Amino acid sequence: MLLSLLGLGLLFTVTGFATKRYHETQKTLAEQWYARGEAELKAGRPQAAIDDFETALLYAQSNTFYRLRLAQALLAAGRIEEARAHLLSLREQEPENGLVNLELGRLAVRQGKLSDALRDYHRAIYGIWENEPEDTRRQARLELCQFLLEHGDRAEAESELIALAADLPEDAEAHVQAGGLFFETKDYNRALTQFHQALGLERSQEAALAGAGEASFQMARYEEAKEYFERAVKENPADAHVARLLEMTNLVLGIDPFDHRISARERVRRVVRAFDEAVVRLEQCAQSHGDLLETSQPQTLIESVYARIQKLRSGVRARTLERNPDLIAQVMDVVVEAETVASSSCGAPQGLDQAILLAAQRHSGTQ
Repeated sequence: MLLSLLGLGLLFTVTGFATKRYHETQKTLAEQWYARGEAELKAGRPQAAIDDFETALLYAQSNTFYRLRLAQALLAAGRIEEARAHLLSLREQEPENGLVNLELGRLAVRQGKLSDALRDYHRAIYGIWENEPEDTRRQARLELCQFLLEHGDRAEAESELIALAADLPEDAEAHVQAGGLFFETKDYNRALTQFHQALGLERSQEAALAGAGEASFQMARYEEAKEYFERAVKENPADAHVARLLEMTNLVLGIDPFDHRISARERVRRVVRAFDEAVVRLEQCAQSHGDLLETSQPQTLIESVYARIQKLRSGVRARTLERNPDLIAQVMDVVVEAETVASSSCGAPQGLDQAILLAAQRHSGTQ
């Protein structure tokens, strides 16, 4: 019996050692095939990566991360339904896995499924993340915002952006990115807030200066816009877009007859200039449409507006307007009407014509 017990002990020891070696070999082989799969995926060869990850799973069937990487490789190879099956299986095992839900959200985005994307991204945002949870949750919400904007759901995107903005790190780039997204939703006030925060962290951040300028411009705060644009151009003189916006801002500020800071004489000068510009614009538009401006019976909207211009024309002189400042508002009404009609009939205004309309909208509350 003693010999039998010794033999059994020896047998168990040998068996245990053999089993341990077997599992170690399995683990090593799995890691080797997984490493090959990662290399293939990184090199842009997802099909080869699929084969490697599948082989790795033969040696480590319960490894959920390998299965996730297989699903990601399938997605990269365009094998959507297979990837989806793996991801759904993984979510059954770990319903709160943030990365799995994120991949399902991305898959829903690819398929254009809005409700599924919202659900899966929210599961990812509030799910469990092993590494850098705050950053990864933030990135997931950012992706969701971009998806919503691309699909024209500005209200839902803005709701997500407000939550994103409340959780941003002290990083200028992050605030600039959030500001840009708020700008896309046309929430210019919140966009400006984000650009301000970025500039508080990095005073000469070019994108923040340009963004703050554009947000201010859209809110008709042209004095602020001018300051931001000038600083942005100083940081990057090659930015043609910002340079054009600065030029337009200067035109608006230079043609606005209702600026309370200018003198009465300057106001009259601007009104006369705006009137002359509007007349030229309407005449050119009429010529391109074949309208008869010199007619006693106007038939078109362009002809009707031009008839009003003709009635006012003799009074649109500096001395007349200085003696009768109440006439200024009447003249500017006709100017805006002429520019508006020309724009609807002959295309969007440019240069000074655009500046005239922007200046008028600034004071009408329609900006």
